[in-house]
Amino acid sequence: MKSILTLSIVLFSVAAYSQNLTIFKSHLSVRQTTKRIEEIIEAKGLKFFETVHHHEIAKEKGEVIDSTNVILFEDPYMTSDLIHCEQTSALDLPMKLMVWEENDDVYIGFIDPQFMRKRFTLQDCPETLNKMTALVVRIVNEAIKRS
Repeated sequence: MKSILTLSIVLFSVAAYSQNLTIFKSHLSVRQTTKRIEEIIEAKGLKFFETVHHHEIAKEKGEVIDSTNVILFEDPYMTSDLIHCEQTSALDLPMKLMVWEENDDVYIGFIDPQFMRKRFTLQDCPETLNKMTALVVRIVNEAIKRS
């Protein structure tokens, strides 16, 4: 009975932690999805930093991994507001979107900015976190929308 309880606690903890990752499926390739997201970020007047192509970095080291990109961007006003509320929140900034291929399917994922509320014990700035979540969801929805 004790082992069943322990297993249940472990599984619940893993499930609760993994719920911070929001995942959408894309009908496009990793390259096309990444390009589309970059274009949307720039069209919205957001600050685009870079896209890290992890599979290319691995390839340089002689390793082979599925296509995996992380896109770094921010809305400077939201970021400034959040850092003003709690400076340590900068550890989770800029915002990130991950685009990857797994079993011949392409996904877009992100850690919901709402997670920062718990992670950094943010008592203030709920509006900023809500706006950040809405922004990321809008970007992803535009990226996966069929033309």
